[in-house]
Amino acid sequence: MKKFTTKILLLIVALVQAVVIFGGCSIFPSEEEPDIPSLKTPRPIEYSFYTVRKGTLKSTVTGTGKVSSVFYTEHSFQQGGGKIKELHVTLGQKVKKGDPLVEIENTDIEEKFLDAEIEYQKKKLEEQTKARQYKNGSISELEYHIAELELKSAKIRYEDLKEAYEQTILYAKVSGKVVYINTKYTAATSTTEIVGGDTIVAIDSEDSKFTFVLFERMSNGGNAYTPTQFRIGETLTLTQVDENGKTLTGVEPFTGEIVGTDAMIKDLQVELGQVIDKYYFCKMNNPPKGIEHGDIVKYDYTEFVIEDCIIIPTSALYEFNGENFVYMLDASTNLKKEVPVQIGYRTSSQAQVLDGLKVGEIIIEG
Repeated sequence: MKKFTTKILLLIVALVQAVVIFGGCSIFPSEEEPDIPSLKTPRPIEYSFYTVRKGTLKSTVTGTGKVSSVFYTEHSFQQGGGKIKELHVTLGQKVKKGDPLVEIENTDIEEKFLDAEIEYQKKKLEEQTKARQYKNGSISELEYHIAELELKSAKIRYEDLKEAYEQTILYAKVSGKVVYINTKYTAATSTTEIVGGDTIVAIDSEDSKFTFVLFERMSNGGNAYTPTQFRIGETLTLTQVDENGKTLTGVEPFTGEIVGTDAMIKDLQVELGQVIDKYYFCKMNNPPKGIEHGDIVKYDYTEFVIEDCIIIPTSALYEFNGENFVYMLDASTNLKKEVPVQIGYRTSSQAQVLDGLKVGEIIIEG
């Protein structure tokens, strides 16, 4: 009986082993195999290409400037002290010689002057009365002479105070157009007292003929590439335009000549008291009739023309540590490689290649 039982147990063990070996671990819960994402082939890098070629590189600069005589008449108070009481003019206003421009506060002088004026007029009337009385013998000669002396004394005092009072008012020395007002003193909220000799108002004289246009220095086309450098003696084509840049009807183009820069013309000022340290001076050769200070003039200027040169787009050009280079595609590796180049003139969209590339070579653009 024991032998039979033993055989049964051995048979059961053998069956279990067989199940484990041939059926896997079926006695345990089955595990699901994880989903492995399928690998996708990467998309090839797409490039834009440019075939190196020859052409003409041209830079044309267009800009505007304002008409000015440059040499205008400044007006200032000789004596300092006092704040602006009243400003009689505005920027751009036309004035006549002798017109009041600015008054400063000086209540004490004003009151004394008005009193002296009244006293002077009073003594004039008294002297005239005494003269008639002396003539008809109703008063003595001494009384008449006293009246004369009192009138002279009143006149001297009146004239002295009038001169002092008039020094509190600036009058136009010339006829012309107001081109500058010193807002440091004239602003409504200003509490700054006048400094003797400081320019308060400047007038562009009618006799100046407005012979200059001031062109602000700028970069080519407004970008940071080649700075515009006018040359002395350069002739420009000029057109008078409105504030929107539209050519005025009936006004023909005219010419102008670059005659100087701020390095040559010192200590000059333009509107708003801005020191001229960023302007070119262009003398108008035959300006249109009626042109005056502040009018806008447009210029067209060809900065350079380089013919039959190798040209590439600036979008294909790179720079690092002061060195310029482009990219080409290496045929053996299909990878891009750097190619050093030497650059000459350039505009906002194109550059001249002096060395490093040949006509027909293909570079990567952008």
